Amino acid sequence: MGPCYVFHPLNAFDDGERVVLDVVRYDRMFDANRLGPDDSAPHLWRWTIDTATGTTHEEQLSDLPFEFPRVDERRVGRRHRYGYGTTIARGTSGNEFAGQLVRTDASDGTTQVVDLGAGRTSGEWVMVPRDHGSAEDDGWLLSLVHDATTDRSEVVVLAADDLAGGPVAAVELPNRVPVGFHGNWVADDR
Repeated sequence: MGPCYVFHPLNAFDDGERVVLDVVRYDRMFDANRLGPDDSAPHLWRWTIDTATGTTHEEQLSDLPFEFPRVDERRVGRRHRYGYGTTIARGTSGNEFAGQLVRTDASDGTTQVVDLGAGRTSGEWVMVPRDHGSAEDDGWLLSLVHDATTDRSEVVVLAADDLAGGPVAAVELPNRVPVGFHGNWVADDR
């Protein structure tokens, strides 16, 4: 594996004698721009470490630049099928959030992209399962979405198994929440 930089992992899990890590990988970081993260585009890679042989293998999983990767929290540390993120555009000033939700499917290697609309950018997408026993894509995806035309944000809710169906709900906020805000979902188990 060549030198690189990783801010965010998507997930990692054991596969027998192997450890599998899915990460958002940058080829270069803090070289031309000391503030980062603008030296290269971020892409999803899989690193496989074979603990029996001491060998490693790396494979790029997507050509689409994206960041803030997430899986269903119930899958953290376990084999996952779906991963979510937000697209990154390479501009003249470096990397910028590009306003699309990305869903990767580890079972068949496909990527689904959902455009959020002109001037709209999202932060991290959080998966909220319908219940503890539901399928990995049975629930909702939530993110803060900024609309540049109004300079306000909203919480957007999408059905995880029907991303193309558009928002099932949106909560308008009175102000802008900065893109990059991280979050988690904690179920009320009372």
